Amino acid sequence: MTDTDRLYALSSAYNHPWLSGPAGPGLLINDPVVAMRWYLTNEREENLAVTGHVSDDHGATWRPLRPRELMADAGQALAAMAQEGSPQARQSAGILRDALAAEAADWLDHRLRYVQPDDPTPYRPEEPSPSSWQRGGQIWALALGTVPDEDVLKHLTARFTASQSEGAVLLRTGAAEMLDALALAEAPAHGGSAQLLAALALLGRMDFGFETGQLHSLVEDAQRSILDHLITVHPATAGVAEAHPRPGHPANEAARAYLRRLSLIGPAGEPRLLDDAAAALAEAVTAAEQQPDRAPAANATAMEAPAIPGYPKHLEADLQAAAQWRLISPVARRAAEQTMDRLVRATSALAEATAAADADQPASPQEDAALLSHSSLHQELEELTARHALLMHASVLADAEAAAERAQHAAVVAAAQGTEAQRRPSTAAEIVAARDDFMAHVNAAEDRIAQALSEQRRLTREALQRIFPYAVTSTGRHTVRRNLLENSGLGLDAYHQAYRAIGEGALKLETVEAAYRSGAVSFGRPSVSHEDVEQARAALQRAESRFADIRISRPNTLRALRALDRAVHQEPSASDAPAARAARIAAQSRERFNATAPAAQRTHSATEQVRQAHDSSAQRQPGVRPA
Repeated sequence: MTDTDRLYALSSAYNHPWLSGPAGPGLLINDPVVAMRWYLTNEREENLAVTGHVSDDHGATWRPLRPRELMADAGQALAAMAQEGSPQARQSAGILRDALAAEAADWLDHRLRYVQPDDPTPYRPEEPSPSSWQRGGQIWALALGTVPDEDVLKHLTARFTASQSEGAVLLRTGAAEMLDALALAEAPAHGGSAQLLAALALLGRMDFGFETGQLHSLVEDAQRSILDHLITVHPATAGVAEAHPRPGHPANEAARAYLRRLSLIGPAGEPRLLDDAAAALAEAVTAAEQQPDRAPAANATAMEAPAIPGYPKHLEADLQAAAQWRLISPVARRAAEQTMDRLVRATSALAEATAAADADQPASPQEDAALLSHSSLHQELEELTARHALLMHASVLADAEAAAERAQHAAVVAAAQGTEAQRRPSTAAEIVAARDDFMAHVNAAEDRIAQALSEQRRLTREALQRIFPYAVTSTGRHTVRRNLLENSGLGLDAYHQAYRAIGEGALKLETVEAAYRSGAVSFGRPSVSHEDVEQARAALQRAESRFADIRISRPNTLRALRALDRAVHQEPSASDAPAARAARIAAQSRERFNATAPAAQRTHSATEQVRQAHDSSAQRQPGVRPA
């Protein structure tokens, strides 16, 4: 199947009242057709809310993905597949397009005959009501940005016994209304106050109950866009917006609440309701203006610089973390691409087997085999994504540990420079004071560094418990470690096998080339052809590429695993005792001084005097040996 250069990350969360909070299944795939079918199958108002992100650079950066964009990508991929020219490709594209339309109709049917998840008697009506048809069209346009086409309507109306011609008209009417409202949200300056209020009212009626996914956020974004413009042009709120332009100001919020209320009342509403809304706005604005403005001060104190620059680092999500790990590990990226390609082919095979099956007969062996293969590959991709996500979390911890060492060195240097900037100590008391000031700066900096590193370890442990909940015992952690290493093809014998494959490939290529040059003929044709030579050369190149990938991937994987082991098995160590820390810093200072300055040119600067004071103080501490 033709895919794009994009990488799609689809995550979900349960929005059922009894399953609120926990994250649901996810998918990281490079094929838009598989991603769109997964969205339509899992995104349900009474079950899961799906959120999508897309990357155009193989997972390095991400941006939000709207379902309409994903649907457009899927349509382009199917069109490119149909244009390949082969009859089999055109047939597969037609089958996949029909399967996509059927799943879209099923998704729309769940919206038409929606039942509240906390309904004590959940019952779906046999046929949707007229208002449900119109609302279904509005939700379709909100999510997918189009009017339902004939293929979707054919699958949808086939679910009902009676003709639904009136319902189809209402469906398209609702979709057209929503498209007009969304167009105003994208360019509110092109509409008048009455049009904007009508669009705001339409968006306000899109009550999604327990849903928290992208459909809910799309409505909020459109409402915010309309309100941001309407508050500045409506006669009743323009003055308030000019006097209090900050959205967080109570008067500004009161004006926005008035516009929402006005959109619900309507232009032809009862005068009493309009008067009440205007009076409530005036009262709220008066009360807000009497209160002090709590806007953040412009000259607010800047936040303290992080102890470890860039850390603790919070990764966006596990799917995005897995994609980032594949940029670090070529072996992981190759395994993911192969698994995704196999899943795409299995999805096409399942669609073809389902299309060829008889609905009135039991499932055929071909259909059962295709379903089993699809489920197995889907699970394999999920497990691969989980392993790669955890390795990325551990790799971030390893980076934080390395950055902590550099930050500790920088803290000592900064403290020494700060001490040198002061007046040179001349008496013993001044030397001791300079030493205490130096150590106070170092202790404070290293405590902050240890705290930041402890926070990064906590994030890594939380990722381990979230991705592999069974890794709570030593046996479970050993299983996870083995899966992360052995199942990635990076075990103890990985180097040996890859290097041996290069030797075998080189020997085979040499043998084949010698036979080809000899021109020996067997049974009327050459025993070795040019194609055989090219195949042997390609096999050698693959072996060399595999060995090069392992040389990059295995050290990075082992480095991440060591950091994961330290985070799991070791609690954050306490700060060094003052005397031990002083001795360590003195030893580091002595090493740097000996490496940078000849003995004859050394001067007893303020830093040298402080270092000598450190040594003498450390010698006086019981149980501490000077460095």
